[in-house]
Amino acid sequence: MTRGAGSPAGRLSQQEAEDGFYNDTSEFLAELSGGSLHMGYWESPSDRATMAEASRRLTQLMGDRLKIGPGDRVLDIGCGTGAPAIQLAQSTGAVVVGVTNSPVQARLATEQAREAGVADRVSFRCEDAGELDFPRRSFDAVWLLESIMAMPDRLAMLRQAATLLRPGGRLALTDFLDRTASSFGAQQTDAPQYAVLLGKLMLLQDYPVLLQEAGLVPVEMTDVSDRTVARTLGCMRRTLEGDRASLTRRFGAQVVDRFDGIVLRLEAAGFGYGIVVADRPGH
Repeated sequence: MTRGAGSPAGRLSQQEAEDGFYNDTSEFLAELSGGSLHMGYWESPSDRATMAEASRRLTQLMGDRLKIGPGDRVLDIGCGTGAPAIQLAQSTGAVVVGVTNSPVQARLATEQAREAGVADRVSFRCEDAGELDFPRRSFDAVWLLESIMAMPDRLAMLRQAATLLRPGGRLALTDFLDRTASSFGAQQTDAPQYAVLLGKLMLLQDYPVLLQEAGLVPVEMTDVSDRTVARTLGCMRRTLEGDRASLTRRFGAQVVDRFDGIVLRLEAAGFGYGIVVADRPGH
């Protein structure tokens, strides 16, 4: 795993902020987001799914887009604490390899796979997502479930994913979208943790060209902001408020207080959420 070499005047680099943030807060983030480090998905305003149910629904929705089955190999880039990879393996019979730049996440994910009884088909590695050590064309599918925004260069990441896909293989990802003229950029400058969570926001309409430059064929670009963002952040806020005493005992007041501010500022950021699917040409 590559870490930042240090920044002048004691300021954290993006890489240092990301490594430290996820090492320190992965378990707490998983608690807030229903077990997985990603958004939930609600079918309608009247949908009463819990955060955990909605989170699993998004994982299933993305897994369905991969069109994989038993024995297929899937690369999960930015696997978090492992819940989506485990769910994907259980629902499809696929073999899943997860990659994270956080040793804490890799350890937690490995423990979860063992407890779920799928350690023979689901494994996790701690390494730099920008320099993955896998043979070309060694995966039937690649997904980046809420992780590409944390990469320094989306195009470079997509090109690497394309080389790892077999001909006819599929890529699926979710990304944070630029939907409004937001002042969030200034907030990122002053608070590296917000940049870690959101990254540089992307316009959904820019994805087809990006995918084509990476050697992929666009299949789907869908804005699902209205079914994901506000409900997810609302659930997180209610958990912080309703379970505060328990969370403080388990994780400490400093972590809980920190996320009070993070959730409030994310709610004010006006970002969106999109699903992107593409195929690697060939048979």
